[in-house]
Amino acid sequence: MLAKYISQIVNQEDSYQILSTQNFLDNLTEITRATHTWLFSDGVILKCTEEIETEHYDNDAQCPEHWITWEIVESNNKPISPCRKEFFNLCQQSFWLKMQLANNV
Repeated sequence: MLAKYISQIVNQEDSYQILSTQNFLDNLTEITRATHTWLFSDGVILKCTEEIETEHYDNDAQCPEHWITWEIVESNNKPISPCRKEFFNLCQQSFWLKMQLANNV
C-alpha cells in the first residue's frame, strides 16, 4: 500500500534512507521543484516530486497550491497500489493518508 510508505516519510520514521535530493528554482515561472528518492528496508524505492510557487498568493491561505507526485520506482516484487499518486496541496495529501491508513487498521 503506497500510503504506508508515504506516511513513513511524512512522519519521519527511521525505516528508510535518503538516496537523493534535488532542488531546482525556475525564476521565469517562479516555481521551486524538489525531487526526493528514498530506499526502504524492504527494498522498495519511492520518489516524490514537489512543485511550489515561490510567490504565494492568498487564494487559499489554509492550504496553498503545492503539487506533489509520489511514485514507486522499485517495488521489489511487492504488490503496492497505487504505484503513483498526485496531490494538489498538503491538505489533500493529509486527508488521503488519513483515509487510507484508517481503512487498513
